[in-house]
Amino acid sequence: MRRLRTTASRWAAAACLAIGLVYLTLLPAAPSRVYVVMEIVIAVVAGATALKMWMHNCFESHLGAGALVAATAGSSLLAMTVGLPGEGGGDLSGTRLVLLALSAAVVVLLVQDGRVRREQALRRRRPYAR
Repeated sequence: MRRLRTTASRWAAAACLAIGLVYLTLLPAAPSRVYVVMEIVIAVVAGATALKMWMHNCFESHLGAGALVAATAGSSLLAMTVGLPGEGGGDLSGTRLVLLALSAAVVVLLVQDGRVRREQALRRRRPYAR
């Protein structure tokens, strides 16, 4: 069965892609190779999730978006509160705030996508199926 691709799902895909691009801009300032690998992996996951969500808007793309949001928001919150490993204090930067805002936007947009698809499914239901 084909899933409905809504405006909210398209914006969520764009927000996932934006998260990946922000992580790619963080590459030159990475303190070690481990951070470089982590940021590349998150950027690749963000790009794949955005592409899958744009094309299919399926469960797998929503699962990838959830994992992306959890990794992004979790790492940003940890970096802002306790700081990066080996460094003291928190890092309250504009990049971290942008990542948190994009993560929140993905969650809100996916909730809106679910509402639209639910309403559409109720409208398409046959009268005898109610």
